Amino acid sequence: MPTFSPDSLLAVRFHNARPGLELVTIIDAALPVAPLTLSVEAQERKQLPLLDEFVLRLVSAKVNTTDGIGGVLGLEPSLVAKAVAEQFSLDHLTYGRRQPDTPAGRSPLRLTDKGQRAANELTITRPQRTEMVFVWDQLLRKVRPYDRHAVITKYRAGEDDLMLLPAGQHGDVQAADLSLGDLNLLLKDREDKREILVIRRVAQAPAARYLPAKVLVYADEARTDLQLGVVVDGELSHPHEIALLGCGGAQALGITVEAAPPRPTLHPDFERARIPLAEVTRRRAGAAQSQGAFSDSADLPHEEERDEIRAISVFEHPDLLDEALTSARRRILLISPWIRKKIVTTDFIAKLEGRLRAGVQVDIAYGYSDKPEESDADAIRRLHNLARRYSENFRFTRLKSTHAKVLLFDDVWITTSFNWLSFKGDPTRTFRSEEGTLVRGHDTADEQHQRYLDQITSEQA
Repeated sequence: MPTFSPDSLLAVRFHNARPGLELVTIIDAALPVAPLTLSVEAQERKQLPLLDEFVLRLVSAKVNTTDGIGGVLGLEPSLVAKAVAEQFSLDHLTYGRRQPDTPAGRSPLRLTDKGQRAANELTITRPQRTEMVFVWDQLLRKVRPYDRHAVITKYRAGEDDLMLLPAGQHGDVQAADLSLGDLNLLLKDREDKREILVIRRVAQAPAARYLPAKVLVYADEARTDLQLGVVVDGELSHPHEIALLGCGGAQALGITVEAAPPRPTLHPDFERARIPLAEVTRRRAGAAQSQGAFSDSADLPHEEERDEIRAISVFEHPDLLDEALTSARRRILLISPWIRKKIVTTDFIAKLEGRLRAGVQVDIAYGYSDKPEESDADAIRRLHNLARRYSENFRFTRLKSTHAKVLLFDDVWITTSFNWLSFKGDPTRTFRSEEGTLVRGHDTADEQHQRYLDQITSEQA
């Protein structure tokens, strides 16, 4: 069964969310939020509607007729009669003894024992001063049910290379900005039995805070019509899309989409057998849906790998790179013009070292003469250090200049326009829809492996 990273799952779920447009890329983003500490007057949420509460309280205070209650409250007797009938059904009210001077048919109302207990509880329920924490969405300008423990600092957002989304309005949040209805709905969703009556004070941390989110970029074939989708807590959020559009949309964020580069072509026999991208996407959507029925990935049924030639989308490339780093048994060969530290992370190095310890033969080559500055020196240093420690089965090579973008592991060969080791960390936010081809087969993989080893040797800088 195929595996899915969070981004590839989003791509499978939402690739058709904009009819007529193509999902080009998914950007890691940061939504501006503000944790708020509210000093409030709150009390236990009452089970009775307000009119029913007043009926019990007034009967307890000896206002014991429907007309009398209606007169005190300034309500029509018919409304009071409905509330009285409801309290009869709850066994809170009964009729008392009619006095001689009371008109026929107008027996006074009386609290039952159960009704007296309910009235007493209403009497002793008083608002309490307390503090509550909520998360304010600065793009939507309202409180939202976000997990405050998922909120990160601006520094962390920068370290994680997240695109900072704009705030809908700047300035501190005031009590007048907050809706008691929204706050109490959030409390109800938390199964908090309290309700807020009055907001006394709003305390907001001065430092900027963010919530990790995703921005989906859709484009037409000409790459002139760009639309953005915003995923928060795993779901597309239409209010965020509208708010982002009001802030200038893709143009304000500096997002541009270039035409898709031509994918490397194969031998004509392979091209005829190649499963096109639309069919692959349909099959992956079905696989993702079937896997959703399993709560534990370890319980997924094993599907024996078969020879195949098929398209791979831009979103599947990182999954395949991770598959190579975690499951390759014999060999990994990777060629990429540039190397960036956003890809060669501590996790990447740890996974690669795991393969080396298992005896997997690894060859990584890079280099492009026109733009050597596109590679990060720190990432290159970490790979050099690893190659020195595992000199017997890891060869890390600088090439004179290469356009090749190849991943080969075990019996899988992938040729593509995708930059395997530099697909993150581009400050220009220029995106392209990269498509490649996966060929699974022992003989083909052996042939291509030898071909690229010869190329690395001949083009070594």
